[in-house]
Amino acid sequence: MKIGLMTTPRESAADTVAVAQMAEARGIESIWLGEHSHLPTATKHAFHEETPDFYKRVPDPYVTLAAAATATERIRLGTAISLPAEHNPITLAKMIATLDHASGGRFDWGIGYGWNQLEMVNRGLDPLRRMATLREVVLAVRALWTSEVTSFDGKHVSFTESWCRPKPVQAPHPPILLGCRPGPRAFTQLAEFCDGWMPNIAMISDLEANLHDLNDAWRRAERVGTPRLTFIDTGFWTDIGVEDYRDYLHALVPTLESLAQAGGERVILGMPLFRMDDAERMLDQLCDATAIEV
Repeated sequence: MKIGLMTTPRESAADTVAVAQMAEARGIESIWLGEHSHLPTATKHAFHEETPDFYKRVPDPYVTLAAAATATERIRLGTAISLPAEHNPITLAKMIATLDHASGGRFDWGIGYGWNQLEMVNRGLDPLRRMATLREVVLAVRALWTSEVTSFDGKHVSFTESWCRPKPVQAPHPPILLGCRPGPRAFTQLAEFCDGWMPNIAMISDLEANLHDLNDAWRRAERVGTPRLTFIDTGFWTDIGVEDYRDYLHALVPTLESLAQAGGERVILGMPLFRMDDAERMLDQLCDATAIEV
C-alpha cells in the first residue's frame, strides 16, 4: 500500500515545497493539501469542539501544489479535500489541467462536499444543494477535459458551447477521488463520476459493509473494475512533538495492515507539523513506522 502525506497547513508555500522535496527524497508516494478559501469568524467546526487555529491560514492548494510540482520530479500531488462546488467549473477545469501539465501528469483530485456552511454561503453556494452542485460542477469539468467543444445546461451549472484548453496530461483525466461518509447518495454519485473513494478512517464504522455497498453502487453504474481506495488518517492536529508522533504511528500499524488487506491502494497519513525544524525527524519516523526504506 502506498503512503501519502498530509501536514498541518503551512501558510508559506515555500514550507510546503520543502516538505514535498523531503518526502520525495524519502520515497513517500504523494503529498496532499486541503482547501478552505477563508474562515468565517462564526464558524462552528463539524468535527472538533473548537476550530483549530491553523484553519485561518490554509493556502490555496492548486497554487501551492503547482509550486511543489516545479521543485519535484516523482512525488504525486493531490487535494484532500478540495471543494469543487464552491468554484466555477470553467476556471477549475483550466486550473487543474494546467497543474497536471506543470507536474507532468502527477495530480490527483480529491474532492468533497464540505462542512463549513458559512464558507459555502459566502462563496454563493446553498449548503442544502451542495451535493447536487458538486455533481454538476464535476461533470462539467470532466466534459471540458474530455471534449474538444462542450456545453452544459444544468440546474446549478450552465455555459454555452466552448473550447477549453489545455487538456490534462493524464488520460482521460486526473484520478477523481470522493472524500465522503459512506451512504447511498454519495456512493451513487461516486460511481457516476469518480474513480475512487477517499474516506477518513475515523468516520468508518464497518469497512466491510461500506465496501459492499460501494461495490454494489459501482456495479449498478456499470463501471468496469473496482473503485480505487485511498484512506485518510488525519490522526490529530495538535502539537504533540516528534516522540509522541512516533508512538502514534507505531500504534497505527495494525490499522494500516487491515486497510491494505481490504484493498487499499494508498493511505494518507497526517503529520502535525507546527515547526519546520521538526519536519525531517517526523518524516523519518513516518518512514520507519511504515517500512519505507530511506
